[in-house]
Amino acid sequence: MKDRIPNSAFIILLVVGIAAVLILRPDEDRSMQRIRDLGVLRVGVDPSFPPFESLDASGQIVGFDADLAAGLARRWGVRVQFESIGFDGLLDAIWAGRVDAIISALPLEPRYTKDIAYSQPYFEAGLRLVTITATPIAATADLAGRKLAVELGSDADAEARRLRQRIPGLTLVTFATPAEALQALVDGAADAAVVDGVTARQFVGQQATARIVGPALTSAPYVIALPVKARRLLVEVNQALNDLQANGTLAGLEEQWFAGLLGP
Repeated sequence: MKDRIPNSAFIILLVVGIAAVLILRPDEDRSMQRIRDLGVLRVGVDPSFPPFESLDASGQIVGFDADLAAGLARRWGVRVQFESIGFDGLLDAIWAGRVDAIISALPLEPRYTKDIAYSQPYFEAGLRLVTITATPIAATADLAGRKLAVELGSDADAEARRLRQRIPGLTLVTFATPAEALQALVDGAADAAVVDGVTARQFVGQQATARIVGPALTSAPYVIALPVKARRLLVEVNQALNDLQANGTLAGLEEQWFAGLLGP
């Protein structure tokens, strides 16, 4: 019939119509809705890094990150389900869709920002300057003429050598481990020490007379990793972290899980 559209023309119109629909109505991001519908937040962790995550006597995953994950789940009215995964396999679990999030003392890795969505930081693990409360050191400039303890050959050692180039009279005292460098403060063999943020926080939690001085000397933030297309979930996670920071929950988790702990 003359009014019938030729097959080829019909196909072209059909393709154009589908394309128009896709442009006007792109695939909806249901990452957050899926979690709410299923009532479960699946979280990948490597339970071998206390106090962030470890196994208790009954085999349950406990720690700073475990409590953080549980707090997020409660906020959304769901339960948390932990997946125990070796550290090297954490990102693979995201890519494979095994988990909704990785909350496992995970450092931000700029190389993967096109393939993984990273939350804002929730813990700063960069190098910190530590001293004893009675010592009048309030900034790195106050290290002039003093002794600074570091682990030999570590990132802290390298940072301390950079400090020595601009701070007159700064003497470095090197040790085999970060714990020995910190013990030098207690023994009076050093006026301050530079160690990573986790070790620094553990030490301050154990030693009532110790304190962390100023902001981090270097940045090594811990973040939550999510599927790169989970835009709605990323928004919700960042809002939750903002709220938990503002209401003191994150600080409370630090106090709870770092008190009385000293790393090896």
